Amino acid sequence: MRIGFHVSIAGGFSRSVERAFGLGCTCMQIFSRNPRGWTAKPLDPDDIAGFKTLRKKRDIAPVFVHTNYLINLASPRDDLFEKSIEHFIVDLERAERLGAEYLVIHLGSASGRDAEWMIGRVSQALNEAMQLHPPQAVILLENTAGEAGDVGYALEQIGEVISRLGDSVRIGICYDTCHGFAAGYDVRTKKDVNALVKKIEATVGLERLKGMHVNDCLLEFRSHRDRHWHIGEGKIGLGAFKVLLNHPVFREIPMIMETPKKTEADDPRNMEVVKSLIR
Repeated sequence: MRIGFHVSIAGGFSRSVERAFGLGCTCMQIFSRNPRGWTAKPLDPDDIAGFKTLRKKRDIAPVFVHTNYLINLASPRDDLFEKSIEHFIVDLERAERLGAEYLVIHLGSASGRDAEWMIGRVSQALNEAMQLHPPQAVILLENTAGEAGDVGYALEQIGEVISRLGDSVRIGICYDTCHGFAAGYDVRTKKDVNALVKKIEATVGLERLKGMHVNDCLLEFRSHRDRHWHIGEGKIGLGAFKVLLNHPVFREIPMIMETPKKTEADDPRNMEVVKSLIR
């Protein structure tokens, strides 16, 4: 099983590999730039080369790059919609230059619009982006918690987006346990976990499940609020993660933790908990 964290790129991409390795990661997730701004510092060829060399040396694979948070492929504002497509391509190009296997993106939101409209909008955005820049990295659509205006909280919605793409060969999903729990996908029993596997198979296909964000949830089941928490300390609970991590389907999937980082001890503690649960 490949397990890792979302790690900082402060000081360069090479430093991020060493951070991940120091935490015991065998896979990792990063941003390729400031996730809350539209500007992107040019990639340094030497830093890219160092990143790739260290990845191989430390056996860190796969690498997930998460898109900028400002990108909204469901935006009803035409200016933001077009800007989001442009910057999605920027993030895709950067991920590919880094040699990352996957680019993770949230589908987006549009308050006041229904899910059907947003599904059409996201599908249009992805089709346009992939025509302008045929992807080499695999694009992973991440499920959301279902906060007001979100699309992608139901796996059926993600499946519908994929069905409307002209070319979906390089499209997969990244399933977030916190988001799923908040949206109404329970995993607290073996029966629940088996039901989730069947739901993924029926809506998007298990072959498209390429990564998981393994996060506990601070708030109650079906809260529809995105509040990540430490593994085993939230409402999902330790027993649920023991079942989830050892399920024969999920054991094959690279898992990234996006748990809170309030102190230097947080990541090591979460890694220790996850490893203790794996049979």
